[in-house]
Amino acid sequence: MSRDLLFSEYPMFDRIMEERADLCRRVLETALGVPVDEVCNVVAERTVQPRLGSHGVRLDAMVRTKSAVYDVEMQTIARRGIGRRMRYYQGAMDTAMLPPGADYTRLADSYIVFICLQDEFGAGCPVYTFDMACAEDGGVGLGHSFSWVVLNASAWRALPEGGLRGLLRYVATEEVGDDKLAADLAAAVEAANEDAAWREEALTMLTIEEDMRAQARFMMEEAREEGLAKGLAEGREKGLAEGLAEGRAEGADKLGALVVQLIDAGRLDEARRAATDALYRERMIEELGIE
Repeated sequence: MSRDLLFSEYPMFDRIMEERADLCRRVLETALGVPVDEVCNVVAERTVQPRLGSHGVRLDAMVRTKSAVYDVEMQTIARRGIGRRMRYYQGAMDTAMLPPGADYTRLADSYIVFICLQDEFGAGCPVYTFDMACAEDGGVGLGHSFSWVVLNASAWRALPEGGLRGLLRYVATEEVGDDKLAADLAAAVEAANEDAAWREEALTMLTIEEDMRAQARFMMEEAREEGLAKGLAEGREKGLAEGLAEGRAEGADKLGALVVQLIDAGRLDEARRAATDALYRERMIEELGIE
């Protein structure tokens, strides 16, 4: 059955960010709390591969202004290792920005913003801002010129009245209230949903990805069962508890990590095949170096 897409669903989020540079800039300003120059370019669903044969990343919206570059990610489900993901995204962005032989001073200021529907860190904060500081003297600056921000839309009520509260409330609930940015985003979402052909294609993409995530969960359960059997066998020799724990962890982590890595890189067709083809799955695990 057809339905309208929500702003938080990646096809809609990507379309609004790419087609409406004015809204993209306002979302960035609200999320970061700093002025943002006029947006020069927005590329949605850009795949960045730091080097040939390395793990690529799919950026929801890569935004360039005259003075900075931004990556804005909408995350609707909890995933492990968000810190390491942000670290890798930063490296991929920097590698893509700096031409061969160029001095490091040519790296633009950069920001990575994750807008999450859930609390990734469990501390209850609506905003988590990460920066590098000297452990010995907090007054010493590194001059690295990047910043990472994770927004927790589920905690929007903890914010005072203002633009960020209005944005996170809209992301979490689709409620506009009296917030101007939320109202403008809602109007853009409504207009995009009127494009019936695009909406149906986007819903199909969402269904495929949801199926893949369901397959990943199923694979994790299968892996746990395989790990249980392995753990029982090993447990006879090295202790039941130790064998169970090791076998379960090894089986679940390897198979689950493969599908998540492929989905994150936008390689949905390969992820679907890996979920159903055992030989192909083992080959991909070896190719990607999943241990």
